[in-house]
Amino acid sequence: MLFFCMTLTMSVSSAATVICKNEKSVRTLRTDRTPEGCRAVYTKQGVDQVVGSSMRENGCQGIIEGIRKTLEASVWKCRDVKEAVVSNLSE
Repeated sequence: MLFFCMTLTMSVSSAATVICKNEKSVRTLRTDRTPEGCRAVYTKQGVDQVVGSSMRENGCQGIIEGIRKTLEASVWKCRDVKEAVVSNLSE
């Protein structure tokens, strides 16, 4: 018998990820940390596009929230994704 253990963690300083769906279409919004601060990334049809950057670590959150509001106003359903950390398998 195998047991799986998954720990969900989220901290204020971690990168943010949002998934938006409209029927079968999916868009992903995320922030990535960079040595200079952060960048906001929009993924459409599997292609990443940097849509903004900031020198402040949390400065990209506003960019992501603006895009999210625009999508939700166009009948997209968006949700935050929590960071998942998977531990080792045990028997």
